[in-house]
Amino acid sequence: MTKASVALAALALAIGAAPLQAHHSAAMFDFTKHVDAEGVVKEIRVINPHMSLTLTVSDAKGTRDIAFEGHSVNNFYRAGWRQNMVKVGDHIKVTFAPRKDGQDGGFVSAFVTADGHEIGFKPPGEAQTTSGASGAGGAAAGK
Repeated sequence: MTKASVALAALALAIGAAPLQAHHSAAMFDFTKHVDAEGVVKEIRVINPHMSLTLTVSDAKGTRDIAFEGHSVNNFYRAGWRQNMVKVGDHIKVTFAPRKDGQDGGFVSAFVTADGHEIGFKPPGEAQTTSGASGAGGAAAGK
């Protein structure tokens, strides 16, 4: 292989990897704001590298599916989440950092399950706590 072909191959790999790296950036979310949304779980995947959630939401804008993403499995587990706490068809409330571009969706920072269990993530530097009480108090943590 010539130096030119090695350089070309390296460039092709770098260009192909750039979109993947950008996908895992949180730069698209405004972590200075926290918004709540309630809806019915259409899909939830708590897997690495991060959680994905689709809620069917009905509000002043109408009924639509909104995609969210969130922390890794490890972070969810440390915050108190356990498998099957949230299932397709459950009505839940999420607190999230909205997208900077104004589109629906965001990065989940907390949620309240259908049975009232609260799972919340504090901003970096703050102590992590979880609560089993009903309501949005723990879910709003970090606001």
